[in-house]
Amino acid sequence: QPSPSTESTPSADAITGAAEPESSEDLADDLVDYTQVPQQLEQQFEKLDTEGALRPTIINPGKSWRKKAQKALLAKPTESVLNKEGQKEERNQAYDLLDALSRSGCLAVDEASLHVVVAATHCFDKTLVDTVVQDNVNPIEKVERSSLIMAATVQERAPVELIKPSQVERVRTYSPELFEA
Repeated sequence: QPSPSTESTPSADAITGAAEPESSEDLADDLVDYTQVPQQLEQQFEKLDTEGALRPTIINPGKSWRKKAQKALLAKPTESVLNKEGQKEERNQAYDLLDALSRSGCLAVDEASLHVVVAATHCFDKTLVDTVVQDNVNPIEKVERSSLIMAATVQERAPVELIKPSQVERVRTYSPELFEA
């Protein structure tokens, strides 16, 4: 009988029957380097955006942030403004909480989600009305192509996998370059 110090509880993967990585190499295959997403997007923009209308966008969140908080569940919400120093303090508190909850990284955080915000700007040479009237171009189709380029890159899937089957032929008609790869 194992001692309490060597006894382990089954992981969620073991309970659900999912295969656990056999080595650190298998684990490395499942990891995603999110810092490379902007570079991957830029490569796809150059390859698939034939008009050069899609540009990466840098999001600047601003120097001061508004914080809404409640001291307790039934307490009234309060609002404050965080400057650069206040943001740093709040970030450090969040990291301290994560460190405490994970026992300095010893406990895995299995049911967590990471939200990554990536932005791009679709630029038109003319105003929306001039694009439709003078050029006889549907701007929705152009923006749809841009969205598919981004989604396919981020999701690491072919564009056809992201489109409803009933819409594939329509999209293929106006954006054939997405289906050539």
